[in-house]
Amino acid sequence: KGNFLEPSTRTTSSVASAPIWLLIITMGCSAVGLTIISPSLKSVAEEFDVDSATAQFLLSGYFIAIASSQLIYGPMSDRYGRRKPLLIGMGLYAMGGIIGVYAASITTLIYARILQGLGAAATVSIVRAIINDSYDRTKGASVFATISAVMVIAPIFSFISGGLIDEMIGWKGTMVIIALAGGLSLVSNYFFLNETNLNPIGTIVPRLLISEYYELFSNRLFLAFVIASACSVGIFLCMIGFVPYEYSRLGLSPGEIGVWFAATPVGYMFGNFITRWKAQKWGLESMTLIGRIISFLSIFLLFLMTMGELQNPFLISFTGMVMGFSAGLVIPTVSYTHLTLPTKA
Repeated sequence: KGNFLEPSTRTTSSVASAPIWLLIITMGCSAVGLTIISPSLKSVAEEFDVDSATAQFLLSGYFIAIASSQLIYGPMSDRYGRRKPLLIGMGLYAMGGIIGVYAASITTLIYARILQGLGAAATVSIVRAIINDSYDRTKGASVFATISAVMVIAPIFSFISGGLIDEMIGWKGTMVIIALAGGLSLVSNYFFLNETNLNPIGTIVPRLLISEYYELFSNRLFLAFVIASACSVGIFLCMIGFVPYEYSRLGLSPGEIGVWFAATPVGYMFGNFITRWKAQKWGLESMTLIGRIISFLSIFLLFLMTMGELQNPFLISFTGMVMGFSAGLVIPTVSYTHLTLPTKA
């Protein structure tokens, strides 16, 4: 099978393992940028006198940027090494936070969020490659599990702190946190991250790259798991966008919104625990199916609550926690399955 990355000279030098604490700080940036602004959407809309749909571009712009640019960072880190693209990404992320602090219009703030997403994408794609470079298969799995555990906890504090910061100093405080997080990661990686890709490739061949993607998406099992995972992630991202407004209509403050919203990642944490405990016994396909059924039931419950006008903070938070639990069954399972799928002959 062809490889879209033409290898150049290969080096046999040993790789200096990247510090785990550094990888945690770096990955944490993407989680902070994703969730910390959510409790403040109403405050942003009121300050700039825009409707809720416009304010939600602060989320969708970030999502689109972080999703699409990973396709660029991956090949670039193989071609030019992990360190330089990661530092560029962290620089963009911090710059987006600074621009957000001084944004005088909703348009500027949306552009700042897109810039943050472009930077955060580097952490999502490159940190996993650094783990693969730095550790053997067994140790790498352990390191990734540690980082994943921290990433489960990070959104809980991000939701809560985002709401409290908004109450204390306003939504711009969340942009300050993003800028500081990006700056801390940038400086830390500059001084403590050694280059881990000691075998950089030669020329990137677009034709073979497209061929590899075509082969990947021709794998029906891969597509099934991708769709399952995408639905779980999509539901979560939708909830980040609309649930804060539901809480606001019930009279909750940004701080209270952050606390109630934190139930969703708590549910994910418990689902992730069940996955680690039962995946080997139940099987990956069964875990994914159970997760999708629970996800459907949680959303159907939310629909019934809406139709029956039964909304209250506890019920909304409960459905979010159940949805998070279902995602904890699906997403880790799919992430592992992608590593073990057979290639197409």
